Amino acid sequence: MAKFKPTNIKGANDLYSGTMFLKTDIVNKLEQSFRSYGYMPLETAKLNYLETLSHKYDEGAEIVREIYKIKDQGERDLGLRYDLTVPFCKFIAMNRNLKMPFRRFEIGKVWRNGPVKAGRVREFYQCDIDVVGDKSIAVEAEMIAMAVDIYKRLGIEPVIEYGNRKMLTQIILDAGVAENKVESVIGIVDKMKKITRQELEAELGKIIAKPQLDKLLKGFENPKKIDEIIELERLLELHRVSGNCVFAPHLARGLNIYTGTVWEVFDKAKRIASSLGGGGRYDKIITEWIDNGLEYPAVGMSFGLEPIMKVLETEMKSEEMSNVNLMIVPMVENHLIVEFTKKLRDEGISVLTWNDGRVGKAMEYADKGRIPFVVIIGEKEITSEKISVKNMRDGKSVEFGIKDAEKIRNTIRQEIWLCERK
Repeated sequence: MAKFKPTNIKGANDLYSGTMFLKTDIVNKLEQSFRSYGYMPLETAKLNYLETLSHKYDEGAEIVREIYKIKDQGERDLGLRYDLTVPFCKFIAMNRNLKMPFRRFEIGKVWRNGPVKAGRVREFYQCDIDVVGDKSIAVEAEMIAMAVDIYKRLGIEPVIEYGNRKMLTQIILDAGVAENKVESVIGIVDKMKKITRQELEAELGKIIAKPQLDKLLKGFENPKKIDEIIELERLLELHRVSGNCVFAPHLARGLNIYTGTVWEVFDKAKRIASSLGGGGRYDKIITEWIDNGLEYPAVGMSFGLEPIMKVLETEMKSEEMSNVNLMIVPMVENHLIVEFTKKLRDEGISVLTWNDGRVGKAMEYADKGRIPFVVIIGEKEITSEKISVKNMRDGKSVEFGIKDAEKIRNTIRQEIWLCERK
């Protein structure tokens, strides 16, 4: 028998050290922001009946082929969720007594059994917000303004490109394109920024005639804005985020679920080219999915955790790779050390206790692990009730009383704050 070699499947990764700290920090900031805008937390089931996940799709649809399918012990067909939208639709359908409009946020893993390539993996997180039961342009503007606020809080200056599916469809129809070709044209036009002009014309030329092609491309140069776009721009100005927003008449966001406003977020500094998130209005999908005679207008947005992490990793300082504030190296066993450690933790300081006893190894561990402060406590320190807190960044030590947990906390926090400001 061949020797077992543990390995991850392609497209599924482990997160640890600085990367995990960064992810946790981003998720915490996202949750805080979502709550501050009145969104309620929701956790939907990761495992669903296959019929639920494939509902409204043909059996041969790509998204259905990418579902991770399993059977339970009762031979029932099940699958892992591939996004957060379908489970959300299920939730709305099962909870008809929800007060509308209903706002939710959800951050969780999804799985897709598809090809792995740059920017596409099999196991990843989605961070979604949705509002159901609100037809207003105001909720769209607020969501875009919230996105600007969130990305700035994360340390990213965003550029949000926005468009409208109704307007895009009208531009295409006005060019003389047949209605049955509109979706195909939208799929190509949506790639306008990603391909050359020659490639764009070549792809469009396969499905529409030259006169239509010329008229279509001219239509994007100075399009007449529909009322929904005019109202959105007025509200974005009201929210004072117009400087972060750019009108993009070609934008469709790929999926045909969108019925109105759509938008995508990019890093102004262009540290990565891919979008950092996006959203739009989808007034039909929940309505048609539930199909109970009622309307469920909806608008939602996804924040791309993986691309956000890629951007912030380029700026992440090595000092930020540990969440441990202080390491204690006890050379003796004494209740004062235990009490001192507990008081620091009660004061909000993250403390790691080194139990090896070898001071040299402890200092090496702290240095490599980017732990900013170290305290060595032996008989001398116990007797005098005085300790020296060593700053690993500059090598200097400051003396404190072993019971001065609050003073030590303030010193540590001040030093960490100064380092973050540099």
